[in-house]
Amino acid sequence: MLRADNLSYSYGDFGIGVSLEVETGEFVALIGPNGAGKSTLLRLIYGLLKPEKGRVLADGRDVLRLSSKERAKLLGYVPQNHVPTFSFRVLDFVLLGATPELGAFGSPGKEHRERAERLLKHFGLDAYRQKPYTSLSGGQKRLLLLARAMMTSPKYLLLDEPTSELDLKNALLVLGTVKRLARDGVGVLAVLHDPNLAYLFADRIVLMRNGRIVAEGKPSEVLSEELLSGLYGVKLKVMECNGERVLRVLPEVLP
Repeated sequence: MLRADNLSYSYGDFGIGVSLEVETGEFVALIGPNGAGKSTLLRLIYGLLKPEKGRVLADGRDVLRLSSKERAKLLGYVPQNHVPTFSFRVLDFVLLGATPELGAFGSPGKEHRERAERLLKHFGLDAYRQKPYTSLSGGQKRLLLLARAMMTSPKYLLLDEPTSELDLKNALLVLGTVKRLARDGVGVLAVLHDPNLAYLFADRIVLMRNGRIVAEGKPSEVLSEELLSGLYGVKLKVMECNGERVLRVLPEVLP
């Protein structure tokens, strides 16, 4: 289990206070308005930020006390934004994910290359292995970032807006891939902006606002008009369509 235990962190006049759990094989979607603290929470869990109080436990181990190599075996992290500093070949970019195992001056061996090849095939990118990273589409780049994060075979995956700037087809492709990772036993915590996508793919949804969790549960439990209208500050209606729930913004709040 991945557990954020009474995490507390503040910057300026904004503060976060959160407890959260993610099981292996579970896809948890974290949703909420801009500025709710979702991305900051992921960085706290991964150890990029040090909490003022509380701790993060991955399978009972304190994340902040782990070496980068030990942490990489437990946690994978894909940030919201990634700007490549060099036009790596696709295969070489995935191999960068092995850096925590190799150290700053280590070189990937045969085992690492074979693992990278398997991941590229798993994510449907093996035909692009020799192409430059910058030549890929937005959806392919997101899949490549997932492949790189999986190079150390982490048990838990933290994703910050994995569908950012993607069209609907690519968003569905990426989240479908993430869902398969969860079914294979990886615990996933993903920041998503679209509650409809969270409903379609997540096993559990966590609602966050002003640095606090305001509700969590199964999608059918938390995807309610009252909770979501209060969360986003706009009047929403939940509609049923072929047995599925769909959010709709009411006409009176549209421009």
